[in-house]
Amino acid sequence: MSNTPSGSVSRNTRTGGPTIEEFRALESASATISERVDALGSQQRAEVGDLRDRIQAVATTQDDRFGRLESRLEAFFDQIKAKQEPSATSGVSTESPNPATSASSGSGASAKVYTVKTEDTGTFDGTPKNLELFLARVQAIRFAETDAGWDRAVLRAITLALRGRAAIWHSTLTDKQRAGLCRIDSWFEALRENFLPQSTVVRQQARDRTWDPDHEDILGFVFAKIALLKVGFRNMTEEDVVQEIADRLPVEIQMLLRQPRERQPSLVRLREELRIQEVFWRIRHNRPLLPSSAVETASPSLVTDGQRTSSFAELVVPAAHPVSAQASSDRRNFRGSVAQRRGKAYAEDFDPSLLGRGKSHRTGKENTPNYRVPGTDETIWCERPCNRCGGAHFDFAHDHSVSKPQARFAEEADDDGYSATSFVADTTRPSDSKDF
Repeated sequence: MSNTPSGSVSRNTRTGGPTIEEFRALESASATISERVDALGSQQRAEVGDLRDRIQAVATTQDDRFGRLESRLEAFFDQIKAKQEPSATSGVSTESPNPATSASSGSGASAKVYTVKTEDTGTFDGTPKNLELFLARVQAIRFAETDAGWDRAVLRAITLALRGRAAIWHSTLTDKQRAGLCRIDSWFEALRENFLPQSTVVRQQARDRTWDPDHEDILGFVFAKIALLKVGFRNMTEEDVVQEIADRLPVEIQMLLRQPRERQPSLVRLREELRIQEVFWRIRHNRPLLPSSAVETASPSLVTDGQRTSSFAELVVPAAHPVSAQASSDRRNFRGSVAQRRGKAYAEDFDPSLLGRGKSHRTGKENTPNYRVPGTDETIWCERPCNRCGGAHFDFAHDHSVSKPQARFAEEADDDGYSATSFVADTTRPSDSKDF
């Protein structure tokens, strides 16, 4: 017997499936979508065809314009050639050795003839340390003009600038090798190949170069330092050069510089900072630049004879400026020459009654301690603090002055002597600071 409850209708199909009406609606929707897709495709094909026609029309128009422009340019160049032909047929040499012939040619010459002298480029005697300085000078002159004739003049100057071993090297080259030196770059390669300096030595000397404030201003040091670094480190970045320069300056100047701490330091801005800081540093430490004497009174070995280039050795050690007799005397006195000439220390015959105060002849400061040296006609001035306590008195007068309140100097000088001035002894008047 069947388990179907009585009264229910039995069905042979699954319940919940799509009906025939739903299938028909789906087919109708699919047909509608296909029609719309076909319509959109036809519309896009029509638009693409229209766009293609427009592009073709624009291309045709541009071709016509370029054709007309090309015709105009050809006509313009033909006019230029027609104007140049008469001067080209004159047959005048652009490098005529006879100045009169060149002058009579008038407008016939179409190029300039340049002459570069060895006084401009400097000379190279084969010393490896001087090679990069010589090449840098030649390169600077090379870029002064863009004319091909200028390059040929520089090439001739390089050959004439060779001296000593460099000239011997050039004379030993074969004709083929000399013919290969037809470009400035070829010269640079050949010279570096044969006269390259020992990198370890020149780099160490470049790093060790320091500022000598007595014989050179700070800009002179900077330019010399840069030149030395370029010799030792040809590919050194500007950032590293700035840092190398700053590292060799006094700490008082280093702490005020901004460029070494910038992300992109500049040598130009560094030089601007140093020019300003040098003025304040010299005033604060009483370190003026030693003056130079007249050329005719200077030692011949110290005269630069107007040369335009410097050697590596001259840059490593600052050239001593020729100083006048007065400057030499001041320098000698400043280094304690009074005690040296006396042959004994100030403390051996110290006389407190000879102490005084006045205006320093060198710094111009008022109320500067001074001491009339016994047995001489000279007065020394206390321009640095006492080495024992930092007070404003002489070292040898420490025991006498320590019981009195003393002013203290803000900075300590580097020298050990005292500056001195001469005076005419007057035994009729007591020692007083106003006498000086």
